[in-house]
Amino acid sequence: MLDRYNHLYEAWPDTAAPGGYKLNTQPLAKLGAGRPLGYHFDHEGNLIVCDSLKGLIKYGYTSGAITLVATHVSDTSPLDPGSEITYANDLAIASDGTIYFTSCTDIVPPLNQLGFYDTYRAWFLGLVQGLPKGLLLKFDPKTHETHVIAKGFYYANGVALSPDEEYIVMAETDRLRAHKIWVKGPQAGKVELLIDHLPGVPDGVDAAVDGKFWISLVAPAPPFKSAVLTRFIHNPAVRAVYAWLPPKSRPGLRAWGAVVKVNGDGYITDFLVDVAGRAVSTISAVSEEPAGPGRGTRLFLGNLVGAYVSYVDLP
Repeated sequence: MLDRYNHLYEAWPDTAAPGGYKLNTQPLAKLGAGRPLGYHFDHEGNLIVCDSLKGLIKYGYTSGAITLVATHVSDTSPLDPGSEITYANDLAIASDGTIYFTSCTDIVPPLNQLGFYDTYRAWFLGLVQGLPKGLLLKFDPKTHETHVIAKGFYYANGVALSPDEEYIVMAETDRLRAHKIWVKGPQAGKVELLIDHLPGVPDGVDAAVDGKFWISLVAPAPPFKSAVLTRFIHNPAVRAVYAWLPPKSRPGLRAWGAVVKVNGDGYITDFLVDVAGRAVSTISAVSEEPAGPGRGTRLFLGNLVGAYVSYVDLP
C-alpha cells in the first residue's frame, strides 16, 4: 500500500489481527517527492507506480532501487510528442510488459500546507478549467518509448485490460462514463463509449475475476437539474471565482460508497452500494482476488479521504 506522502507499506493476512490483516507500521520505502496513485507489480516483481508529480516510476522490490520510467512523451509519438506527463494516475500491465497508463489533466498537483501533493485540488482546477486534457499512454519496455494513444478526455482516470488484452476500459471521471479503447488488432486506436450516465463519479477500474470490470464510484452522481450546478457548468466566470474559494467554503464529499461491475458490452451486472457511507465511502480503488478454493472472492476497496483499506467477501 502507498499513502499520500509516498510511503510504501506492507500488510499480510493474520487471523489474530483486527480485520484479518496485520500492517507493518514502519514504511518499507519512501518513493521520493510526489503523490502515488495507481500501481501494479510487473512480471519481474517490480512495483510500477503512477506518480502524479514525476510520471511513471519503478520500485525494485528486492533491490530497493527507484527508477524513473517515463516523465515525458517520446518525440516519436504521433500525438503530443515531447510533452510532459503532468498527472499520471492509473495503469495496467500487459503480458508482454507493455504499460498502459493515464494522465488526467495538464495541471500539476500543488504541494499543500499539510505537506502532500494535492491531487484533489488539481482535479478541481481541471474541472473548472473545463478542457479535455486527459490522455491514455503506452510505455513500450522494448524500445523504452512512451506514446499517447488516445486524448481529449475530461479527466482520464482508472484503466484495466480486457482478458484478451485487445482493449482497455478507461474511466472518464468528469463525464461520468467509461470508454473501451482498442489497443491491438484491426481496431487499434478506436475509442468507443462503453457506458454512460453512471450512478456515481467513476475513479478506479480493475479487471474482475470473471472477465468483467469493476468501476469504483467515489461520489454519487450530481443533481444535473440543479440551477446552481447548471450555472457552474455553463459560466466560466462563476467557475473561475469558485476555483479560488477557500476549501472550507466548498461543499465536501457526501458519505456514500459504491462499486459497479460492467461487462465488455457496457451492461451493469452488479451494483454494491453503502448509501449512508457507514461502512465504506468515497471509494477510489477496487481490486478483486480469489479468496481460496470454494470461498468466492474478496473485493478490496481503497478510498479517497480515509486512512484505511476495506474489503468485502463475495460468493
